[in-house]
Amino acid sequence: MNVLGINKSGLKALQNKMDAISDDLANINTTGYKRKEISFQELVHNTIEGTDFSINAGSKSSINTINFKQGTVSNSPNMMDMAIEGDGFFGIRDSNGNLYLSRNGSFKIDGDSNIVDDNGYFLDISLNMPVEQWGKVDINAKGEIFTDVDGEYQSVGRIILYMPEILDSLTSIGEGKFLPSQNVTLRNSLDSDEGFGDIAQYSLENSNVDVTRSMAEMITAQRAYSLNSKSIQTTDDIISIINNIK
Repeated sequence: MNVLGINKSGLKALQNKMDAISDDLANINTTGYKRKEISFQELVHNTIEGTDFSINAGSKSSINTINFKQGTVSNSPNMMDMAIEGDGFFGIRDSNGNLYLSRNGSFKIDGDSNIVDDNGYFLDISLNMPVEQWGKVDINAKGEIFTDVDGEYQSVGRIILYMPEILDSLTSIGEGKFLPSQNVTLRNSLDSDEGFGDIAQYSLENSNVDVTRSMAEMITAQRAYSLNSKSIQTTDDIISIINNIK
C-alpha cells in the first residue's frame, strides 16, 4: 500500500509542475511576465511496519522562486509605453493607495488625466505639473519626463522605480503584479538612482519564457507522470492477484 501513496504524491507533484509550465506557455505574449521555477523535494521516510526497512514517502513540488531574468525589449508606438532595461520595478497603486510592483510598462493617460495600466492601476510618479497640462512628452533613461511648456522644454515629473533588498521576498499576486514584503527594505529611485536600470520610452519588455526549455520540461514531466501512473496500475494488478488467491 506504500506504493500507492508514494505514486499519488508523485502524480500531484508532477501535476503542479505541468500547471506551472502551462501557465508560462499561456503567458508567452504577456508583457513583463516572469516564468516560475518549480522545485521537487523528497518527503520524509516511513518505517515499514514489522521490518527494519524505511522507505521514501514520495515527493512534493512547489514554486521555488520567480525567475526575474530580463526579457527581450520590443518597440511600441505608444508614448507612455516603457521598458526597464536592468533592475527595478514600476510602482503601481490601486484605488486605496496600496503599492504593488510590476515590470509591465504598458501605460496610458486616461480620461481623468491619470497615468494607468491596462487594469486601471495608477503609475507611481512624482509630478511637477498636472498631467492635464502635458503635451507630447519625452522620458529619459532616469525616468524624468519633459515636455514643451510655453515654448520652453521643462521637466514635469519623474517616474519612480522600486527595488526590494531581497528579490525573492516579492509575492506574485497575478496580472504581472508583485506584493513587496513589509519586512524587507524597499529602495526607490528618488532617494538614489544607483542600482536601478534605465527606462526606455516607446518600448515594452516581453515575457522571459523560453519556449524550447518549457516544452522540453513538459515532455519530461509527461513521461514521469506516465511512469507513476503505470506503477499504480501494476500495483493494483498485484493487489487484485493477491485478493483472488483461494
